[in-house]
Amino acid sequence: MKLIGMLGGLGWEATSSYYRMLNEFTQRELGEGQAARVLLHSVNNGAVRQALGNGELDHVASLLCEAGHSLKSGGADFIIIASNAMHRFARQIEQVCGIDLLHICDPTSDEIRKASYRIVALLGTSSTMEGGFYTERLLGKSGARVITPGPEDRLEIDRIINDELSRGVLRSSARDFIAEVIRKLHDQGAEALVLGCSELTAIVTPDRDAIPIYDTTRLHTKAAVKRALEATGA
Repeated sequence: MKLIGMLGGLGWEATSSYYRMLNEFTQRELGEGQAARVLLHSVNNGAVRQALGNGELDHVASLLCEAGHSLKSGGADFIIIASNAMHRFARQIEQVCGIDLLHICDPTSDEIRKASYRIVALLGTSSTMEGGFYTERLLGKSGARVITPGPEDRLEIDRIINDELSRGVLRSSARDFIAEVIRKLHDQGAEALVLGCSELTAIVTPDRDAIPIYDTTRLHTKAAVKRALEATGA
């Protein structure tokens, strides 16, 4: 099995979910008691958030590239970033570090393309919903048009993620608000919903009847395990 390099710590809760899912999918493939081979470099999320708040994007890129170099030096065969939003630096990390990076958009785009959806909705942090780095990748790989909530709804979703969900706070008001946003997006023509933030899975259930939901975190980890196992034909 290949060694999966995981760039994490950008919300330790998300990193924890990634590690759990990597092992769950490995056990599904290889049997109970088996574990994924994972090398983790946990970045100080506080330093990243501070730099982002100050508009110091070059500093953020430097921190993430340092982590990428560390994973490559440690023997990782490819890397994954345990954060949707930090994929804005994915191309830079891959180029600077000289290591293959499995982009979080790609497994989800594959599923959307297979289902032949024409319009999909995206929920995540403001930077994920508003950044072309994410929507353009989804569009380019899946062929589907990507729509997002309106400006006020995007701000409120971002607040819920950062002020509540990332701190383990689950409020019924937040659940109801997200459900209403999803309803509006569905009314606007969205045929499926992309959850571009691992924290949102706490209040958005994947078995909603109204609209199919694609959890990027789950699809990303599943694809990482598949790639790791393909190395040996296991």
